[in-house]
Amino acid sequence: MANSKNPPTDATGAAETNLLIEAFRSFNEASTVLERSYQELQAHTRELDLELADANERLRRSLLEQEATSLHLRSILNSLQVGIMVVDLEGVLEAINPCAVKLVDFEGSVGVNYAEANLPQAVADFIYDCLEGTMPRIAKREVTLPQPDGQRDLELQFKLVRPEGGGILSVLILMTDKTLLNRLQSQSKRTARLAAMGEMAAELAHEIRNPLGSIKLFSGLLEGDLEEQPEQAKLAGQISHGVNVLENIVGNILAFSRNVTPKKEALELAALVEQSLPLFEMERARKNIEVTLRKPERRLMIEADPHLLKQMLLNLCNNAIKAMAPGGRLDIQVNTHDEFAELVITDTGHGIPADQLPKIFDPFYTTFHGGTGLGLSVVNQIVEKHAGAIDIKSAVDRGTSVYVSLPRSL
Repeated sequence: MANSKNPPTDATGAAETNLLIEAFRSFNEASTVLERSYQELQAHTRELDLELADANERLRRSLLEQEATSLHLRSILNSLQVGIMVVDLEGVLEAINPCAVKLVDFEGSVGVNYAEANLPQAVADFIYDCLEGTMPRIAKREVTLPQPDGQRDLELQFKLVRPEGGGILSVLILMTDKTLLNRLQSQSKRTARLAAMGEMAAELAHEIRNPLGSIKLFSGLLEGDLEEQPEQAKLAGQISHGVNVLENIVGNILAFSRNVTPKKEALELAALVEQSLPLFEMERARKNIEVTLRKPERRLMIEADPHLLKQMLLNLCNNAIKAMAPGGRLDIQVNTHDEFAELVITDTGHGIPADQLPKIFDPFYTTFHGGTGLGLSVVNQIVEKHAGAIDIKSAVDRGTSVYVSLPRSL
């Protein structure tokens, strides 16, 4: 049976072949373009990878530099002997360095409002005024903070932290411990005044001593001539007694005005205080005064004349005992500070009125009946000769505290 379909002609086959060849050529051209594009893409990707790696390296180095700078700045901040506290405009405590922590006995943490940070009231009040006013009139303030071992005088300042574009970022509180500086300034003024008074007193003492010698001689002769007249001899004896009292006062004046040179040696302050306790034991026992001594945990060494310091302690403790009623309490503390050693003597006596405090170191000024008024003048002289400072805080009917600051041994 014959096939009903006609077989393909040669022309048709050739056309189909040409179409197939053209399709392969187009495919090859497209493949070549795609391969070239792929290679270009790969090259561009490699360039981007290199640029990204370079950018990442620069970023890594920048982060390391920033971290190093931050650590360096933090180290500087932590080593500063000035307290620094940063508070934002909402009152949140952002940062506080170790010096500020020590100055205000800070036990809280950053990230809380300053009013909840358990800061001393005087410091909190200053921060409040800074945030509310930020006026130059409150840019600086001096406050006194009570401490377990005495008191601390702080100078508070504030600065506004401003970005380059303007505005205010936060408030910077600066704290400086002025305790020793204030005592030294008071000591310097007092020493200058007492030096002038001492020179005048010494001249007067020399002028008085000569006629006193003559009076004493003639009163002695008069007593001898009046041996058979007891009443008159008694009167002459009172003259001699008065002359002896005056001679004693003149001797104290000359001792006060004499230029004493300490013979310093290395000694432990707390041990010296313990050795000095028996010196006023009789007075202490007579009035049944309780004495407590608080010492630092570590040895506190100073360079000082032990004999002069014992005399200083004796004068100060005797004054404290005289000021107290029987059954009082005398507290002696030896404290360690960064720059100085501190001796604090506190009594529960009748206290000293505020108007008398500026005069108590003056020669012949005394608050005790029968006193010569030279005890504290001698104490001041001893402290001054040791390049130290002395300060007294007192309140009527509440007692008196004496603060003696002495340089520490290196």
